[in-house]
Amino acid sequence: MSRCSKGNLEKIKANILRILFDEAPKAISAPEIAEMEIRDKEFILKLLREMERKNLVKNVTNKFTRKSYWTMTDQAYKKYKELL
Repeated sequence: MSRCSKGNLEKIKANILRILFDEAPKAISAPEIAEMEIRDKEFILKLLREMERKNLVKNVTNKFTRKSYWTMTDQAYKKYKELL
């Protein structure tokens, strides 16, 4: 698997935020995001977890399901909306 530069990773994260913003307030699963971004599901999950540590996204999955669902945090949504 090829390596991505930091700049490209930031662009992919920005695309993920755009997808989550467009789908808000509906939560979207990592495989759906991976399909839209044409990336590997595990790669997208890794990026989502990094973004979760920075309080940009949150996992809203029920405790007893395998598929994880993600949304933007309220703070990130407000900031993103101000930028547009």
